[in-house]
Amino acid sequence: MTTGNSHPQTDIRLVEAEARTWFMLRGERDLKADEQSAYDAWMQQAVNRKAYQRLQLIDRSLAALAAGSEGARLRQPGGLAGVLDRLHNYFGISPVSGFAFACTLMLAVGMVYLAPWQGEPAAQAYTSELAQVRTITLDDGSRITLGGDTAIESDFSNERRGVKLLRGQAFFDIAKDPSRPFFVSARGAEIRVVGTRFDVNAGSKLNPEVKVTVEEGVVDVASRDRESAGAVEAPKVRLTAGQQVRVSEQQLSRVNTVDATRVAGWRQGKFSYRDAPLSEIVADANRYRKNRIVIGTRELENLRVTTAFNADQADTLVAMLEQSLPVRVFKEPDGRVVIWPGAVAD
Repeated sequence: MTTGNSHPQTDIRLVEAEARTWFMLRGERDLKADEQSAYDAWMQQAVNRKAYQRLQLIDRSLAALAAGSEGARLRQPGGLAGVLDRLHNYFGISPVSGFAFACTLMLAVGMVYLAPWQGEPAAQAYTSELAQVRTITLDDGSRITLGGDTAIESDFSNERRGVKLLRGQAFFDIAKDPSRPFFVSARGAEIRVVGTRFDVNAGSKLNPEVKVTVEEGVVDVASRDRESAGAVEAPKVRLTAGQQVRVSEQQLSRVNTVDATRVAGWRQGKFSYRDAPLSEIVADANRYRKNRIVIGTRELENLRVTTAFNADQADTLVAMLEQSLPVRVFKEPDGRVVIWPGAVAD
């Protein structure tokens, strides 16, 4: 699979042909590593993204059309004839092969039934598996790297770009578009950017604290009170490169300084903590190991820990903790590992 990555003098037909090829290939199967790299590079070009987004919109609209009364009418004998005649007259081509038929039918439905296009694209969901690090490219060219066992949902409109971090951790490399600011929401935090690079950890049930760290650029972080949204102005802070803030229970922590060159080291499988709660470390480790670690008592959840480990050491982390902390570690028959205070007897 090869496509051009740039068009010095843009040939829109070539761009549309490449967009159709990528669209069909991604619909058939997962891309190979080299194909994913080529696709990501191709999507960096604005003209390419727009062509691909048109196909996505047509595809969603075609599915809605097929489920409705218009779809039933088109399935009747001769129902497609008018559409394909218009297609032939407009594009000067005939859908003779299965591949051409699929692509041109999508374009035909978009041209005849959706012009001018109405509505906004539907939300898109993305997830990563346990211990998987996955990078995706959004419709606007922004790149998001998902940590292990992470889920996000993107929802774009003509006025704004939005992503919800539903669980886990993600690193954002946002394409600049001043006319459409980019928002990230996670639990009680909302981050607003135009174009920058930053990391967001959504926390966990044990440690429902959102952590935002900036590698490059500027972001605004606000605390969101779900129960009284809009009633009072939410507290907020502006972060620049090398700064970090935590958001919990509608409160912002003080701004901390970090090494901007080491932000989101988990992308390279490296985890580092300084005076972090044990619950945060356990939640991160659990996204990279099959058998979960459980903290046995509430008092241990906020035990402050300074440590570092690699992702491939997640299974041996508990032994490291037992050696350096006043805790005891027990392995349950189901494979779970439970951490208890060191005073617990055998």
